[in-house]
Amino acid sequence: MKRAIAAIVLALGLGACGQGAGVHIENAEFRPPLGASGIGVAYFAIRSDKADRIVAISSPEADRIEIHASVTQGGNVSMKHLAGVDLPAGETVRFAPGGMHLMVFSPRHIGANTAFPITIELQSGAKQSAPFREISGVVEPRG
Repeated sequence: MKRAIAAIVLALGLGACGQGAGVHIENAEFRPPLGASGIGVAYFAIRSDKADRIVAISSPEADRIEIHASVTQGGNVSMKHLAGVDLPAGETVRFAPGGMHLMVFSPRHIGANTAFPITIELQSGAKQSAPFREISGVVEPRG
């Protein structure tokens, strides 16, 4: 019996290795699509204890998720798709209105004031899943 319990504890411990160790996500918000666009947006802050890079983002509740950044050139604002985002060791990287953000394509509605699951995959192989709080309404850019 003791061997079985020890084996289970060891398996759980090994399964947790590399799964978001040293990655911290805060202020995770998901805003569902407005109108018929079919595209929601997500914002959050992320910090990694070690230098790393975001290489993929996904959710079982969306067709796909892309990283975008708002770019201003010559007075025109556009969005640029980013293949990844560097995470300098110990520094907080923010995804916020008017800057970097996640475009959530064809999200399935899971209900207001519920958690929308998003998984962030890092170049190191670590994965961090987080509940993004669903918030309805128009987002105003932060200054």
